[in-house]
Amino acid sequence: MHNSARRVALGTAAVAAPLILAAAPASASQMDYSAPEVAWVHNVKAAGDSATLKAKYRCWGGNEGVHLWVSLKQGGGITGSAEDLAGQEGTSAIAASWYDSHPGGVVCNGKWQIQAFTVDREMGVPGYHPAAWAPLKNGPAFLQFCLFDSTAEAGPDADPNQGFGYLYDWVQVKAK
Repeated sequence: MHNSARRVALGTAAVAAPLILAAAPASASQMDYSAPEVAWVHNVKAAGDSATLKAKYRCWGGNEGVHLWVSLKQGGGITGSAEDLAGQEGTSAIAASWYDSHPGGVVCNGKWQIQAFTVDREMGVPGYHPAAWAPLKNGPAFLQFCLFDSTAEAGPDADPNQGFGYLYDWVQVKAK
């Protein structure tokens, strides 16, 4: 190889190397993606038609397209293990109390977040549960904390595990 050809080849490699290295962090961050995680939910306080709770969670992929659903159910036929209740369809119809909301403000930056959320009492669904659900009382309530990140898919062909993290558990309610 002539000296001038060698210089062109080395010069091209020197220009390309920084471009390749600059692209590396983007692909590395994509490899760092994980499904949303919910570590715990506690400190549930109910007063009238709303309840607040604290949750520790993390998710990736930015805040656009993120969706959170939180539900607290108590009394009536809400008994048994959280796992069994999670497998039942229509537990809100058998609950004496049902608070549920789709709170905003979820932060999906890959770091653990500790955040307070508010859920509201359902007032009744005609044809399903026409009477208003009762207010939450002191004691255990069945929690459903469902976090969908920006990669979650919707529709009949969607993978229900894609971009989804949840916690179904019993939590203690302190009511005023």
